Amino acid sequence: MNEDSDRKTSFSVVIPCYNEEKSLKELYDRLTATFSAIKGEYELIFVDDGSTDNSLYVLKEISNRDKRVKILHLRKNFGKSQALSQGFWYCNGETIITLDADLQDIPEEIPKLIESLDKGFDLISGWKKKRNDPVGRKIASRIFNFFTSAITGIKIHDFNCGLKIYRKEVTKSLVLYGEIYRFIPALAGWKGFLVGEVIVKHGPRKYGKSKFGTERFLRGFLDLLTIIFLTKYTQRPLHLFGPLGIALSILGCALDAYLALLWFSGQHIGHRPLLALGTLLIIIGIQFIFFGLLGELIVFSSRKEKDSIVKGTYGIK
Repeated sequence: MNEDSDRKTSFSVVIPCYNEEKSLKELYDRLTATFSAIKGEYELIFVDDGSTDNSLYVLKEISNRDKRVKILHLRKNFGKSQALSQGFWYCNGETIITLDADLQDIPEEIPKLIESLDKGFDLISGWKKKRNDPVGRKIASRIFNFFTSAITGIKIHDFNCGLKIYRKEVTKSLVLYGEIYRFIPALAGWKGFLVGEVIVKHGPRKYGKSKFGTERFLRGFLDLLTIIFLTKYTQRPLHLFGPLGIALSILGCALDAYLALLWFSGQHIGHRPLLALGTLLIIIGIQFIFFGLLGELIVFSSRKEKDSIVKGTYGIK
């Protein structure tokens, strides 16, 4: 955590950027204009995620003029999860705001997010209800968000919107890697934080080109499987492996019982493929159950005596 600040900071704005040199000055101007009407001190933390253009040079020029602008320069392009994670680590503000640097996230929408957060939420995610994106990307996004909401139980429409606002305790609890940043609302909801959303405007891309591709869409669903496991079964792995193991074992036993009846009736079953299949299913089912039990043992042995799930204490000195 940065300990050099000599004044209380109300807001920290974390902006991951990768090859966005043309949009940075305009983004800075619009952010400062927006915060000029907001009560409270603020800082702008730009995370240069290994840009290969002149983004770092532009950011240094801005920082030289405004000490509220901080720059984190990563050694290479690590991805948005790592950029956000590093930005969160250096935040001084009690309220954290994130947005992308390509100007599609509208800085002027930030007061709306702040107002919504004050209603008791811990995290507010923007909802780009009217997107300025190609049709294919809109369809892919709707499919992705529908399944993510249905599976995780977090009832919002836009998980991947870059424009979000958090209470500091939310960002401190997040462990981000890979492309898990897409599921931040689900991770926060799993930890017991109250998640909401507000409709925000979505600007057209003015500079550069989108980094979205089909491979990201496919990876997103693989990451969704990861999130399902992390949020639902991390503390009870036997509940994932156990039912599958029991189902396979029962099916295997049923097949072998059927063959046993045939054997008692005088039929030869040694050459029947069902005999090998039934035995295999029983063995695999038992292995799944033991995987679950082993997972339970690991969870139990590594569990901390005091976990960070306490929201507050009253009457405790």
